[in-house]
Amino acid sequence: MKLHGIHHISSIVGHAQRNVDFYAGLLGMRLVKKTLNFDDSSTYHFYYGNENGSTNILTTFPWNDAESGQIGGGQVGITSLAISPDSLDFWKQRLNDFKIEYHTEERFNVQRLAFEDMDGLLYELVASNEEPKSNWEFNGVDSNHAIKGIDSAYIHSRVPHATLSMLQDVFNYKIIDESFDAYLLAVDGGLGSRLELNKTTKDPSRQGVGTVHHIALGISNGDEEAWLEKLIAAGYRPTEIKERKYFRSIYFREKGGILIELATVGPGVLVDESEEELGKELLIPPHFEAIKDEIVDTLMPIEVREVKELIGYGYRDKYEFDLLRKKEKIKREILELKTKEDPTRTDLAKIEVLKKELLAVK
Repeated sequence: MKLHGIHHISSIVGHAQRNVDFYAGLLGMRLVKKTLNFDDSSTYHFYYGNENGSTNILTTFPWNDAESGQIGGGQVGITSLAISPDSLDFWKQRLNDFKIEYHTEERFNVQRLAFEDMDGLLYELVASNEEPKSNWEFNGVDSNHAIKGIDSAYIHSRVPHATLSMLQDVFNYKIIDESFDAYLLAVDGGLGSRLELNKTTKDPSRQGVGTVHHIALGISNGDEEAWLEKLIAAGYRPTEIKERKYFRSIYFREKGGILIELATVGPGVLVDESEEELGKELLIPPHFEAIKDEIVDTLMPIEVREVKELIGYGYRDKYEFDLLRKKEKIKREILELKTKEDPTRTDLAKIEVLKKELLAVK
């Protein structure tokens, strides 16, 4: 029953297009899967990773109208992303170019470049020699500087001693270093093998936009039943084994309040798309196929695109998106007529008609 370290980290974010702009446009990660929350047909589930989704990944649930959360006890506080050791200066400049504030710090002898995303999630870029590197290149981030995957996570427990015991006794994490306020733990090597855990009690978190929903640890295919039995024997109340298409999962909340998922390493994101087509199409989970048309008609349109700056958006769903496009079209027609050198009476009359059409768009 081998534990493979961090499989993925899933967070709650705000506007879907703004999220894609940040993670794909600024961070240069590949959107390897565009699907839905398995438990909520109205919510996207985005997966970001390397060129083929073969390393651990970040996933996000865009909840555009949800309230902001509060990072605290019972959550992942900081997600550390691995980059090549000579890339820190590149990322300092890139964050500056996109007007993202950052600071540098050292923790457990590792240099870190710390920043927040547009919704308040806390990230660090850390120099790592772990393989493999990402071969994905997009919007100015080449493969020499690309994010490899998740290096580690700093978790905030409400009951640190209980969380520490769980990590050691259930998952065989070992303390490899410690500071006055945190433990550094690890399982057998590789990307995502390390966790940091606070030593002192943290105030409870509040779930919402800008917080991590859960952390997933990787397990071997076929070990799900054994892990389920082990969790029950250890006094936890895990869910049944859930089919998530790209992996099979078990969820449980440990005594420090952190929601943990155990996810199989396979079959992976290539099970329903080729590497060339990853993330291009909206993939509807099988149990939502019956309402596919309704879903497509209401979901906010998103696209992966090259961006030079991060902006806000004045729409929350497809209805408002279509309204704004209609308004913009009418405004362009009015401007074209107004800027003609010699507008005719017909042109002037058309302008008045278009103004009424614009007012009527609600």
